[in-house]
Amino acid sequence: MVTLIHKELNYNVRGVLFDVHNQLGPNLAEKFYNDAVMIGLEAANIRCQAEKQFSVQYHGVEVGRYFVDVWIEEGKMLLELKVTPELLPIHRAQAISYLKVTDADLALLVNFGQASLVDERLPNFVRNKEVAFTWQPQEIDPKRLYPELVNELLSALHRVHVEMGAGFFHHVYRRAVMAELQKQHIGYEYIKETPIYYKGEYLGKQPTRLVYVEEKVLIAAVAVATLDDAMKAQLKARMKHLNVQLAILANFNSTQLEFIIIR
Repeated sequence: MVTLIHKELNYNVRGVLFDVHNQLGPNLAEKFYNDAVMIGLEAANIRCQAEKQFSVQYHGVEVGRYFVDVWIEEGKMLLELKVTPELLPIHRAQAISYLKVTDADLALLVNFGQASLVDERLPNFVRNKEVAFTWQPQEIDPKRLYPELVNELLSALHRVHVEMGAGFFHHVYRRAVMAELQKQHIGYEYIKETPIYYKGEYLGKQPTRLVYVEEKVLIAAVAVATLDDAMKAQLKARMKHLNVQLAILANFNSTQLEFIIIR
């Protein structure tokens, strides 16, 4: 027989969540649910904190901060609140990433975007678990530019995705990628902004935030729902401005790393 973690606390918290949904209904702005849940938990004498901050680390390097929606009983549980048509695998992957960062015992993934409240319990099975990473080099046309370096970079990007998981902002993955490149002794430059010219006239500087590896390959690390043509076109424009022939557009906000090699 499986023993539920923090069974009584789980029962009481879910009671508050169902009451919030019953009283407010679905599909309001997420802030209303966050505030209502805090009011309900405090009324039920459940110790809680909204937007508790945690440092996100990659191999001992701080790469960003994460704020828990609701932190309960000093880490017995965290709540990840959503307002979406349905809970998807990416939402579960995000909650697991947050368990890694916070070391909470349990994550409760909650959706207020459906006719009835939907919630999923995710125990912290990743605690003290070694990350298993294996890399199968990609079959890259030897006629393509820098095939060996591209394979090294794809390996580094996949390792960051496996170790970090989904659910963080662009800059967190970008910093983690740079930390991984340092760890592998691969040289790079961080390009924060790019000068823009038209017909020889200087127009100003555009924020760029790209990683330029060994003066050969640009890496754009993003966290978006999907990679679209506009993002590819934007990166090609930056390549032109910087006179770079090869780039990798990598999306970390998915259950598996998505990447596009652009020439």
